[in-house]
Amino acid sequence: MTLRDRRHEPLSYLEAGSGNVPVLLVHGNFAGKLWWRELLGDPLPQTRLIAPDLPGFGESPGGRAFAPSIPFYARALARFLNALGIDRAVLVGHSFGAAVATQLALSEPGRFPGMFLISPAPLTGLDTPDYLYPLLESYRYDRFGLRQALRHTMQTRTPPYLDDLVEEARSMHPANFSGNARLLSEWNVAGRLHRYRNHVLVASGNRDDLVSLSSAKATARAFPLGAYANLGSVGHSPQIEAPHLVRELLSHLLVATNGRFSSPDSNGRPGDE
Repeated sequence: MTLRDRRHEPLSYLEAGSGNVPVLLVHGNFAGKLWWRELLGDPLPQTRLIAPDLPGFGESPGGRAFAPSIPFYARALARFLNALGIDRAVLVGHSFGAAVATQLALSEPGRFPGMFLISPAPLTGLDTPDYLYPLLESYRYDRFGLRQALRHTMQTRTPPYLDDLVEEARSMHPANFSGNARLLSEWNVAGRLHRYRNHVLVASGNRDDLVSLSSAKATARAFPLGAYANLGSVGHSPQIEAPHLVRELLSHLLVATNGRFSSPDSNGRPGDE
């Protein structure tokens, strides 16, 4: 399958697959579209995989007035899908990207018939100790330190393109280096999850030292149709460490959402973000 590198202003994205089920892949912090390289290289037959760089990440410019915001990222993705003519899509979010995907799903529940959250940030937010913010800022200039930090999220496999991931992270807008961690410390959607009554699959690994098993399981339990899957001995980056398992779970989620791309479902009205 040919991997297509495209741009639709203002977001740059990769696309693979020619199926009739759009799947939007939302990357995490210090990341970008290249984190989905394994899935994009082997798309499920029925899927059209779309992996954008969020605003201020990778090759998607933040703009001079850029200010990071989880609702802002979600709105940018909604506009991006509109521009591509995509009415409905399955959402896949990793880490910080799981928060963005959840924000998007809650804004238009009927537009997203299924959601796959991989090593997700907690739904009640994630506090970063104050002493770590200078370290996050230092990664703007410390390539070696950034490389070590990214490598640490991959407990079981170092991909041959790790240096590409490092350069992608370094290209973030300056406001993102510590800004997105601050966003997570204030983010909390726990009281709104009853609005999303579509299937949610949450997956994480036993060696993830950023998102605990108890946190990932709590995320699954919080959704009316949530389920949890353990990925075994992998770290915080399952789509890189065990892409075959992630692909298999995505296939299961698509079976659960079968037939839900022809017409909106009953909870399909847009809501407040």
